[in-house]
Amino acid sequence: MIARAHHPVNQGGVRSEPALPVVPGLDLALSVDNVARFGGDPRRYVWALTAALAADPGLAPSRDAMLAVTSVAAWRAGVLGIRADALTWLPQLRPDVAGAVLGLPADALRAFGSGQAVDRFYWPLRPVESTQPFARLGGFVGLGGPWEFPPTEPVTEGPGRWTVLVGTARWRLEADLFGHLLGPVGPAVPPSPGAHERITAQLVVRPTSFLADVVPWRSA
Repeated sequence: MIARAHHPVNQGGVRSEPALPVVPGLDLALSVDNVARFGGDPRRYVWALTAALAADPGLAPSRDAMLAVTSVAAWRAGVLGIRADALTWLPQLRPDVAGAVLGLPADALRAFGSGQAVDRFYWPLRPVESTQPFARLGGFVGLGGPWEFPPTEPVTEGPGRWTVLVGTARWRLEADLFGHLLGPVGPAVPPSPGAHERITAQLVVRPTSFLADVVPWRSA
């Protein structure tokens, strides 16, 4: 099997796309387009919205409640840029609704929220001693990836943020549990981790692979 970029937390998840709910006062079709434009999975986003409304049909008339749901759902679908907003909205959702959006049991939400405050790769269902990657990033351009050369020379910039050398160009990679962004390095943009966020992952590259693995950090 050919290895491709992915986030293991999404494996075995969404297999079909339900119909997009209709919510008065919100253009959910536009939000689906925005999720795709900012690097998320629109199918998973629609699934998360549908799961939230199935858990609490009374959400639909409340614009504020649906804004909270769409924010968390977009993050869960891989829109990394909305992470901070989603973590702010998350405690305002009922546990059954938040659990439905994230794909977590309601009784795991407290651990998830406190864990994510310090570790952007925390997932309460992951075995503590697991060494499996949190994410695999990049890939060969001929197989749908972005790179013509294997990535080399990883440099850590902050929690969930690295640069690598691809051919003669430097690329920046940023990731969390659900999503990632990557592109050629442009003007310096300071990272914006949470106040208590720690570096809990490292980037591993191999000379024969076009993929970069985000794995648990291990001290030398």
